Amino acid sequence: MCGIAGIAGNAPGLEESLRRMSEAIAHRGPDDQGCKVWQPRVSIQTGFAHRRLSIIDLSAAGRQPMSTSDGRFSIVYNGEIYNYLDLRKTLEERGAEFRTNTDTEVLLELYRAHGTACLDGLRGMFAFALRDNQTGEVFAARDRLGIKPLYYYAEGGAFLFCSEILGLLASGLVPRVLDPVSLDSYLSFGAVQEPRTIIEGVRSLPPAHFIVAGDDGAVRKKKCYWSLPPVRHDIGKDEAIAQTRSLLEESVRLHLIADVPLGAFLSSGVDSASIVALMSKQASGRVKTFTVCFEEQEFSEDRLALEVAARFQTEHREIVLSEAEMLASLPEAISAIDQPTIDGVNTWIISRATRRAGITVALSGLGGDELFGGYPSFRRARRLRQYGAPVGWLNKASRRSLARITESMLGDSLPSQKAASVIAAGTDWLAAYAGMRGLFSGRSRNDLISARLRAGSPPASDYKLPPETIELLGKGEANGDVFNRISRYEMSLYMANMLLRDTDAMSMSSALEVRVPLLDHKLVEWVYSLPGATKTGRHPKQLLIDAMGADLPAEITERKKTGFALPFERWIRASLKPFVSDALNDSNAVRGAGLNQTEVMNVVDRFERGSPSTSWSRVWGLAVLVDWCRRNRVVITG
Repeated sequence: MCGIAGIAGNAPGLEESLRRMSEAIAHRGPDDQGCKVWQPRVSIQTGFAHRRLSIIDLSAAGRQPMSTSDGRFSIVYNGEIYNYLDLRKTLEERGAEFRTNTDTEVLLELYRAHGTACLDGLRGMFAFALRDNQTGEVFAARDRLGIKPLYYYAEGGAFLFCSEILGLLASGLVPRVLDPVSLDSYLSFGAVQEPRTIIEGVRSLPPAHFIVAGDDGAVRKKKCYWSLPPVRHDIGKDEAIAQTRSLLEESVRLHLIADVPLGAFLSSGVDSASIVALMSKQASGRVKTFTVCFEEQEFSEDRLALEVAARFQTEHREIVLSEAEMLASLPEAISAIDQPTIDGVNTWIISRATRRAGITVALSGLGGDELFGGYPSFRRARRLRQYGAPVGWLNKASRRSLARITESMLGDSLPSQKAASVIAAGTDWLAAYAGMRGLFSGRSRNDLISARLRAGSPPASDYKLPPETIELLGKGEANGDVFNRISRYEMSLYMANMLLRDTDAMSMSSALEVRVPLLDHKLVEWVYSLPGATKTGRHPKQLLIDAMGADLPAEITERKKTGFALPFERWIRASLKPFVSDALNDSNAVRGAGLNQTEVMNVVDRFERGSPSTSWSRVWGLAVLVDWCRRNRVVITG
């Protein structure tokens, strides 16, 4: 696990720009660093930089950029290839010789042997860039589910890539301009949807994609190399449970590969309890587990987490967080945000404490809700059809008019706004889902975005998946399967654009590697291919519960889902209020973020009055956006 950066093409002052990029991501890899600049061809040159967090083969032999023995290819790599030992064995049988025990060298040799087809055999999380030193061509790729990030900027004859957006900005070659389309995306979901980012011109390489750039900085190819499989209808319940269990065990076993201490995040939920249960059966010693607790008992998960820890005899540690400690930590947590998000602070808190406890790698249950159906959105799906179908025959303008009438009749509340969004969407499943999941409705966003930008702000009912995401998810609407349709939306929108992105940025700010066994692509392919009926039952995530069997205590499987959340509403009304006020009362910063100052203050006023239409997440989302733009000197133009 590391941080990577690079520049190719016509970039004056390349070495200095690359140095600044490397320094900006130094927190991702405190163990070692490396940099290489290839000699220029006229005004064209290439440079790679790497910051290393040593996980496998801790020796200096693992330093990057790493090159093949013949010097033909060089690589910078961030991630873990969990099946690298099997891949290495196959390569050795074909004559390959290795100088290190790293998975980095295996990846390098795999590319030398198979080119872009090397991606087909990789099982893990990764983002890497590889240079062909004979042609100068740069090949970069990202893992199938988008666990590891890779951002790039291709303008003005230069191609830049980095593990973090802030690293790209540090180069001095990327204009600090806020993207108006991404502003609308952020206000829609609380996080910008890939492949766009909050910075104009900067793109996120989508999951399961690779990109090729010439040494002149020109992008020559971008391609999706994997997609979710079609739904199968030939699998019985018993086979589904047995194979799911087998793949869960295999995934956790693979995710335990490391030469450094491992631990696990433990909440009171099914996902993390399942991971800890499987770790306890396969780990060589006692599993180390970590739980965040609060003085506000209604938010604490300590009792059930303790029961799970006791059941599996883990070495358990509770991280008790007070309001005062949260306030003291806020500046550092906020500075770790790579691009605006309404989530992530909780991950920063537990990551910092886990790293301070001497743990370098932590396993997480992230992905279980999206894959196995843990969210309320899975149960609301049929209601989306029920409410949307009767107005589906109306044209778009008529549905929007009816939506406005409905919202007015139902009053000033979040449920009324979401009902209006569903009506406006009609039979458009994605638009209805976006409306139900959204932060601000299209009507609210129209008020919030400054007048000069409103023309470019499509309402939520017009939201469409980017072509890259459609390609990743496969053809067709999950064969008409309602469960899988919601699953694919959750994985491609909420999970990819918020949970995974925030987990990477917040954990790596403390140099902690977080692994997600429930997103092993073999497990994802299997579970997603099963019909929704096979995955539903008396409980949410019924298939996961059945696969775990007696390993999960009844107290965990029977409890109502709550999720891991900070007591933000209470804190925003008290200790966090100065932070929110400082950001949102700064009229220059609010305008710079493309927002209407009057409407921003209306949102704050409604929250403070306890209006049912305005949740804490809306106020927090605006404050984080304005603060991020101000702190990073990013402004809207035009």
